Amino acid sequence: MRNILVATSASLALVIGAAPARADKPRPTAIEGNWESACMPIGKNGRHGFTARLEIRRGKIAATVQVYAHSTCDIPTVRNDYRGTVASIRTNDDGSVDFDHVVEAITMTPDFPEVVTIYNGNAAVGCGFSGGWTLHVVRAVDGRTCAPWTFPKAGTRLYERAWVAGDELRIGSFPSAWNNVTPDKRTMAPGALVFHRVAPS
Repeated sequence: MRNILVATSASLALVIGAAPARADKPRPTAIEGNWESACMPIGKNGRHGFTARLEIRRGKIAATVQVYAHSTCDIPTVRNDYRGTVASIRTNDDGSVDFDHVVEAITMTPDFPEVVTIYNGNAAVGCGFSGGWTLHVVRAVDGRTCAPWTFPKAGTRLYERAWVAGDELRIGSFPSAWNNVTPDKRTMAPGALVFHRVAPS
């Protein structure tokens, strides 16, 4: 179960939704909308799983990554939530989309008692906090290291690239990397996680 900690820290997340096109407003770009991933194995030997939901709408970006005890995504262990402001969106000649977003909040919520015990017993995996984790209670983790990941502080601008093919979306860094804090660190290749467009909930 200790690997849950690494898996949870690795797996932050986003939820992205799009405003309908109107005559008096610009058409939404390809990445705008609501997106959701299937269950994806993570952790040592793929023993755990996670799902991600993503929404981009009217200059806002939000995401939720739910981590589970097993690769079948059965028992929730920890949830990560992300909120940001989209600073710019540009479609490239090859159809990929560069978008920058500014961190507003990154939070973590333990959903399983053993996770609370581990986080409270080890500050390195408990994001540097010396205790204080409580079941189902949200905690801000922006600017903190939740081993082995260091999350950016609120106000940090992140430089991202996305690829859309039909109803599928791939993103270069999110949610597995958070060091894309300068333009030269914008990822040039799609990540492994596949999002599918879904109807707004």
